[in-house]
Amino acid sequence: MKKFSNKKRIAKMMAFGVVAVTAVTLTFMLLWNWLMPVIFGLTTITFWQALGLLVMSKIVFGKGKGPGFRGKEKAMMRREKFMHQMKNRKCKKEEENTDFTDSKE
Repeated sequence: MKKFSNKKRIAKMMAFGVVAVTAVTLTFMLLWNWLMPVIFGLTTITFWQALGLLVMSKIVFGKGKGPGFRGKEKAMMRREKFMHQMKNRKCKKEEENTDFTDSKE
């Protein structure tokens, strides 16, 4: 019985996904066809062209969540690691310089 409910849940999720993608694509198409010809003199687009533009923008600007929080978090972690390494190097160089100057005296 549990397998049947999982199949049903998967079917509902897939149906919701199709409806969501269709709604977003139609909204994008309608906004494009309403604004772009008037503002920039561009031609109107079809549903499939709108879907293609959305897919292309996801590829170019980021998939799904895009660079969003995880991307910023990773970049921040890399920056902190780099800054920590640079601080350690600076401390080591200062120690070497102080050892060198102390030995001269």
